[in-house]
Amino acid sequence: MHINILAEEKFSYYHRHYNISVNQAVNHSTYLRLACTENRSGEWETQTMRFFEGDIGRFIESLNSVFRTAAYRTDLDRKGNLTASPEHIKGIKSWAASERPREKLMEQGREVLSDAELLAMLICAGLPGLTAVDLAEQVLAVAGNDLKRLAALKVEDLMTIRGIGHARALSVISAMELAVRLAAREQPVQFLKLIRT
Repeated sequence: MHINILAEEKFSYYHRHYNISVNQAVNHSTYLRLACTENRSGEWETQTMRFFEGDIGRFIESLNSVFRTAAYRTDLDRKGNLTASPEHIKGIKSWAASERPREKLMEQGREVLSDAELLAMLICAGLPGLTAVDLAEQVLAVAGNDLKRLAALKVEDLMTIRGIGHARALSVISAMELAVRLAAREQPVQFLKLIRT
């Protein structure tokens, strides 16, 4: 069967050969394919994993989370804190489930989330020692905790915050632009002028 490869990267390590590719399926959706081929007892075996379009973002978020946690635990180990248990790991995952923004949103609805918690949903992940909610609070602080001012901020303004790069800044700006457009349709044009000045 012919595989339509859109992008591909290959590398080897000892007797293992790795292949990472983005492919196009018959239905024209894209998927990520991870393959490892290795020689076991004189026979070559290939193991593959596929992540389809809708799952790629979640897969990358999960990888990011795993690597962050591993880096944090490695740092603890280097500092001699070898017995640190997961309860001592800071971050949203250490919070009670009812306090975590995602779980709170699913169980209680969007209305109960604070502005910082809603922004944290756009930011997705924090940094070592800073949760996504902490970063969101810093974003709000740059705007003086004023959503109208937040809607007027530029990418450069948001990128002054450590941990906010292009992708996160653009996510926030895109969401705020949607809010501005909704407000313009729902309220008089004056509101839009006020936001954009």
